[in-house]
Amino acid sequence: EEEKLKNKEPGTEKIYRPIPAGDFEIIPLGEDSSKGIKIGTGLPDLVKRQLEACLKENVELFAWSAAE
Repeated sequence: EEEKLKNKEPGTEKIYRPIPAGDFEIIPLGEDSSKGIKIGTGLPDLVKRQLEACLKENVELFAWSAAE
């Protein structure tokens, strides 16, 4: 197992990311349209508004790249 890790070249390992189940919408955070968060469309309106407000209020906490 340890030998396998030593022989891997940096940057060649595959990164797995979760895929949202069901329908979702993108909530834009800020002026840059590429910076957004996916949330499920099945959320109640009140929860959606509260979540959107919380995300926008804390947008400075998100890292959009490894450099951040």
